[in-house]
Amino acid sequence: MKIAILGTGAGARQHAARLASLGHQVIVGTRNPEATLARTEPDMMSTEPFAAFHAAHPEL
Repeated sequence: MKIAILGTGAGARQHAARLASLGHQVIVGTRNPEATLARTEPDMMSTEPFAAFHAAHPEL
């Protein structure tokens, strides 16, 4: 199944990774892809930057 998830927060990442591990084709969307990928520091909740998550989950 093709699934789109809007948002790149911790919850969206967990859902995306789990759905992909179940064999679904998952696309993650954000308002500003350039800014999201440019972040290099963890956020206020110590969540790793999306670029690091994406590198660990290239199928997304």
